Amino acid sequence: MAIRMKRVWLITLSFVVALLIMFWSVSYRPSQFKGGVALRDSGFFSHPRYHAQLGDLPLWKEGEYQFTVSGLPPGPLDLKLQVLNSTDANRAGLTSLTTTVSVSMTDSSGKQVCEGSGSLSDAGTREHSTWALASSSSQASFWHARCLQIPTSRFQTYIVRVRTSGVDPRSPRSTIIPTLEGGGIELP
Repeated sequence: MAIRMKRVWLITLSFVVALLIMFWSVSYRPSQFKGGVALRDSGFFSHPRYHAQLGDLPLWKEGEYQFTVSGLPPGPLDLKLQVLNSTDANRAGLTSLTTTVSVSMTDSSGKQVCEGSGSLSDAGTREHSTWALASSSSQASFWHARCLQIPTSRFQTYIVRVRTSGVDPRSPRSTIIPTLEGGGIELP
């Protein structure tokens, strides 16, 4: 009887160790993220958990900016344009800007996984077919309905392009940080 219990215990322990090794080998590690500025992991019980900052660009200048990244966290991810040093207090000014912003994201095979364009002032109309503004007492970021829930793989390389044109002369000297966010557990 004791030998049988010992055998069952060893088989169970071996199974648990094998599961832990398998989980570790397929789990995502933030060190896999390459090409961007930084990847922040807010923790397993956070939503969104991962915040992959791709780079930065000036809101007050016209231009086209390209960011190449790989090793993204597990998707789906949302592409957001964080407006540095802006909060809900800046909402009226940001949603009145006539600046046009276009974004696109393609994978390494050239397949387009996200594309969106429109005037930032559209965010003031609550028309979600173009830009919308999410803001709080600590942050403000634009998002586009066509660039939410983007299917991504950590084994692909992605190119994200952001183009600003027709820049509103009233644009604040703020920096935009394209960020891919997702993962975690969304509690009710």
